[in-house]
Amino acid sequence: MNETMTQGVELMFTGMGIVFLFLVMLIGAVKLMASCVTRFFPEEVQPAQVAPRAASQSTAVTAAITAAVHQHRAK
Repeated sequence: MNETMTQGVELMFTGMGIVFLFLVMLIGAVKLMASCVTRFFPEEVQPAQVAPRAASQSTAVTAAITAAVHQHRAK
């Protein structure tokens, strides 16, 4: 019985060690791939574009939307 428990514990630690090593190697591989991608394919910075205000939105529409939001919040 004692020998079986010892073998079970050894097997458990061996399996946990293998899984831990695999995860460490996986993290290293992902970080290496990320650094390679950023080195060979850098992001192109695009200038920020300001969207023009819609000319169709009149003051009456803005007032109606404001009144609807105010009435909804008052409930």
